[in-house]
Amino acid sequence: MAAGDDDAWRLLVRRHVRSATLFAAQMMGDRDDAEDIVQSAFILAFERAATLDRSRPFAPWLFGVVRRLAQKTHARRARRRALWRRWAVDTDRGPQADDPLDAASDVAFVRRALASLPRMQRACFDLVILRDVAVDDVAAMYEISASTVRQHVFRARRDLRSALEPVLGARTTRWTGGDSAG
Repeated sequence: MAAGDDDAWRLLVRRHVRSATLFAAQMMGDRDDAEDIVQSAFILAFERAATLDRSRPFAPWLFGVVRRLAQKTHARRARRRALWRRWAVDTDRGPQADDPLDAASDVAFVRRALASLPRMQRACFDLVILRDVAVDDVAAMYEISASTVRQHVFRARRDLRSALEPVLGARTTRWTGGDSAG
């Protein structure tokens, strides 16, 4: 794609903006931050369009840029928080209490079960099962093999079933994306 080819640029953005935004949102925990990061990544791609290696796929490069921008944003915020803690007069706000878990709510219970998964299992399950991102794209996002992504999804499903079946019974399949057989 040449820097001046508007149709190719629009197609490239349309093809990758959703998965890049989901990836950034996973890393940042905030949709607005994710959209800012993805916008910055596409601006960088546009600026470097003439120098990109056309023999290599674009998605892994884009996901790498998104990952680095998110990491830089996290690092910058951590530095700011550390400075505020060090120099601010009133820093004793304490941790915010989570909303109480409503035992009757499937959604609240599932969120808790998801949160208990290891980070990569949760990330791969979220993108592949809940957000319908292709396994190969998730692999590119995290710089792991597609088989590793599938393994994380398999283990997440297994662990979620174990946690959810005693409470939700047959409704478990609604949340794990498959039948209840392990």
